[in-house]
Order: sequence, then structure tokens, then C-alpha cells
Amino acid sequence: MMITRHYDAAELMETMGPYENELKGFCPEEWLLFDENVCLTDGNGNFTLFERVAPNAVYGHYFLLARGKLALELCKEFLSHVFEGPYGIDYIYGLTPLNKKGALWMNRQLGFKPESIAETSVGPCQFVSLAKEDWNS
Repeated sequence: MMITRHYDAAELMETMGPYENELKGFCPEEWLLFDENVCLTDGNGNFTLFERVAPNAVYGHYFLLARGKLALELCKEFLSHVFEGPYGIDYIYGLTPLNKKGALWMNRQLGFKPESIAETSVGPCQFVSLAKEDWNS
């Protein structure tokens, strides 16, 4: 599977479209122009977004057409690529809505550590973190 960096907002929105009401304030064209942000794809409509929040830290988001074992394997590939690539990322953080059971399961399978529950504009979310050193161990 070939993981590459992605810059096409229209293609990204084809996958993200069903979640548009949850993406308050997200403008993909502007987001993709900021070089510190990283969007990755497998070329088959599966995307991960890594939004820079500090020099070595990002918020991670995944938007996948794949499901089940394939989705899990894709996310492992995305994480390997972003941690081992030229992006300078040592920490990934995330906020996952508590009603997104599949995403919460995925977080656990990928080794993200649950930290706390946060109230957000989309409701209560699980705050999670993953350090590069933990990913490599």
C-alpha cells in the first residue's frame, strides 16, 4: 500500500462530506495550505489529517472509507508514515466523540492512551495521546 501526502481539498471532502456538520470551522483549502499540517492518503478515499499544535505535536483525525481490519491496518501504516517521515512529529493527540464507538475502538487498537473526557461543541469527547516512543516500542 502506498501512503502519500495529499493536497487536494475536493478529493478530501468526498470522504469527509458525511461529517461536514461536525467539522465546525474547518476549511480544507486553507488547512491544506498550511505546510505544518499533514494530510495523508492511500489513494483509495482514506485520509488522516495531522494538525500542528506545537513544533513536535499534532492533533490527529482519520476519515476512512475502509472498515474493520483493513481500516486498522491502514491506520497503522498512516501512523508509521507520519512518525518515521520528515514531519518532526513526536506526539499525536486526539479528541474522539464518545458516541463514535468504532473510532474509540480504533484508538485503543492503535495504542492511544485515554487521558480525560472533554466537553466540546460536538458533545463529550475522549482526549487521547500517543507518543512516538510508545509507538516504536
